[in-house]
Amino acid sequence: MKRQDLRRPSLTTLTADAVLDLIRDRGLGEGDAIPSAAEIAEALGVSRTVVREAIAELAGQGLLLRQQGAQSVITVPGSSQLERLVRLRFAVHGSDLAQVQELRESIEVAAAELAARRATREDLVELSARLEQLRSAGDDDARHRADLAFHRAVVVAAHNDLMQMTIEAVAPLLDRLLLQVWEGWTNAGRPVDELVEAHARILERIVASDAEGSGSAMRANLLQGRSGANDYLNA
Repeated sequence: MKRQDLRRPSLTTLTADAVLDLIRDRGLGEGDAIPSAAEIAEALGVSRTVVREAIAELAGQGLLLRQQGAQSVITVPGSSQLERLVRLRFAVHGSDLAQVQELRESIEVAAAELAARRATREDLVELSARLEQLRSAGDDDARHRADLAFHRAVVVAAHNDLMQMTIEAVAPLLDRLLLQVWEGWTNAGRPVDELVEAHARILERIVASDAEGSGSAMRANLLQGRSGANDYLNA
């Protein structure tokens, strides 16, 4: 009996990829109906059964929405789909928050630089509100939640959908990481104001439209976060 090569894409997967190419070539967008299974089958030279399986595969990936008695329509996956994949990955292989720290360092410095160039008035109002929330927080739990909200607001102010989607997808892991940062920081006897005012410097540079300065301020704050997390782990 010939052994199947499991590394080779199935006909269904190849057809699903071809359907995505067809969607792109026809200039279809979110909410548009895709061609019928019969039309796709004829265009690709495969059976309708294979096309239906391909559509089911794409629907399972959140790329199509199947409708009873009507053609499937195109959907755009958001951060929730990516979050499920991340959660599954960490559930199977274990959570390594050091990797999460490295990810945020690679994204948030660039996000701060972009925010200095792109932030709107509404973005600055939101960032100011999140900074005041952090300043008024009375314990580590409240501080870490305000910290998470501030950094998310910086990424939103960068106006980069991929950055925002990535950060939102790992938000539950960031929540755990920042709780460790604040507990480690305060348990080591470090001044709370020092960590809080680091956020004020980020906002100050964003308001000044100083991309280089905001990136440097964010980098300094993330290094503080790394120190707090290390204090937590070494306690």
